[in-house]
Amino acid sequence: MNVKHLIDRAVREYPNHMAVVYKDIRRTFRELDRRVNSLAWALRSLGLRKGERVGILLRNCCEFIEIDFALSKTGIVRVPLNARLTGNDHEYMLNDAEAETLIYGEGFREVVKAIRPRLQRVKRFIEVSEGRSRENRSEALDYEALIQANPSDETPQAEIDEEDLHTLFYTSGTTGKPKGAMLTQKSWANVAINLLLDYGPVTESDVILNTQPLSHGAGFFVLPYFVRGATNVLIPEFKPSLVFETIEREKVTVLKLVPSMLYQLLDAPEKTRYNLTSLHSIIYGGSPIAVPRLIEALRFFGQKLVQLYGQAEAPMCISTLSKYDHVMEGTSEVVKRLSSAGKPCVNVEVRVVDEEGKDLRPGEVGEVIVRGYHIMKGYWKLPEATAEVLRDGWVHTGDLGYFDEGGFLFLVDRKRDVIISGAFNIYPKEIEDVIVTHPKVKEVAVIGVPDEKWGEAVKAVVVPKEGVEIDEEEIIEHCRQHLASFKKPKSVDFVNELPRNPYGKVQKTLLREPYWKGLDRRIH
Repeated sequence: MNVKHLIDRAVREYPNHMAVVYKDIRRTFRELDRRVNSLAWALRSLGLRKGERVGILLRNCCEFIEIDFALSKTGIVRVPLNARLTGNDHEYMLNDAEAETLIYGEGFREVVKAIRPRLQRVKRFIEVSEGRSRENRSEALDYEALIQANPSDETPQAEIDEEDLHTLFYTSGTTGKPKGAMLTQKSWANVAINLLLDYGPVTESDVILNTQPLSHGAGFFVLPYFVRGATNVLIPEFKPSLVFETIEREKVTVLKLVPSMLYQLLDAPEKTRYNLTSLHSIIYGGSPIAVPRLIEALRFFGQKLVQLYGQAEAPMCISTLSKYDHVMEGTSEVVKRLSSAGKPCVNVEVRVVDEEGKDLRPGEVGEVIVRGYHIMKGYWKLPEATAEVLRDGWVHTGDLGYFDEGGFLFLVDRKRDVIISGAFNIYPKEIEDVIVTHPKVKEVAVIGVPDEKWGEAVKAVVVPKEGVEIDEEEIIEHCRQHLASFKKPKSVDFVNELPRNPYGKVQKTLLREPYWKGLDRRIH
């Protein structure tokens, strides 16, 4: 199974159905496919071939889907870049991926201009117009001109194998350096199949509103809805009023978001001003959700919520808490399941094991491991990191959890120190490496603490150098200058020394304990 097959099948089945809506742009399956074919020919004419990597730096727009599909149908590898990261982050990932082409939005022109001299392999730059001034385009090719100059009736011939690389999906490890999870054509196709199995049924009358960046979690949801003839609606940014307005106008049936977005919808005063009755499903995931807010959501929206649990190495689909398991009343055991990650997905194997890899009994906490057709092939150019995470065909998630007697998976902690804030992974060492460069800082440890809006917030615990005065704002401002905004600490504590074990390693568990005291889970 490959992605090209799924795209071509959908176009044959639903040529006149509405495929994508963005602002005032509305394209049917046939119209979208013709533009995809033109782009595929354009890329071929520029010399791109199967297996080469293309960086994509765009905010949500129709062109993002066109690029995704053109690359999928030609075997060219997509490298989506998170628009919220810094130019330095983009530079590292493009160089690491050995990308030779970068397609970017006009709004990122200055970012690209700044990093261009340091991009080692990129020789083709294609700019997507965002309705701004088209002057001073530098040397970039014009995306729309490429579309218009190439044939649209069919895609260039390419032999696509299910084991061919489809996406380098960059995540990060404990070192703070991003790692490219290699997702094959089979991986990507099976994510779509898994989503259809566990989050459906999806029909041609469905309309999904993708509120997250397509470079992130929302990107996985485009294909399964496309496969079933449904409409993908995009918005340029998340704002509660825009979400509500779009649901009412487009008669959205499915809403995809992360818990922090759900919280903002619940807190929005205008939530009762719109007709939201078309909604039948709200799919949320990306970070743990606060149970009181989940109950609030159920009371406002009704029993329409569906939770997903996944990670970059096993995208989207490890387990799911169905609508029918979102129960607010009943026995304590049943209600407690609102804090679970649900049951394993149908086409996925999930186990909880001890340090020796032996399965644990219900109630016993161990590491969650997962196997399925959708898991990554490994990390790009990192055989040692791959061997650590991918063992005997099983992805070792680094998450600690247990199954209850009913087969529901509960997550209780993480083996790694990753902080999940607003569904984005934040890696402490990267922040620590920046803070320790401040001339007044002796040592620092970064931890995640509970946050009602974002799930977790970044806290820096700093040991100042002797005889100096330093305040919280100095540390935060220092980070603001060197990191993406969402990575900077929300708060800073100052201490005389950091707790260490006999081997000299900082004991972050002890640092976190006061902030998580009284909570059942060490994730929020």
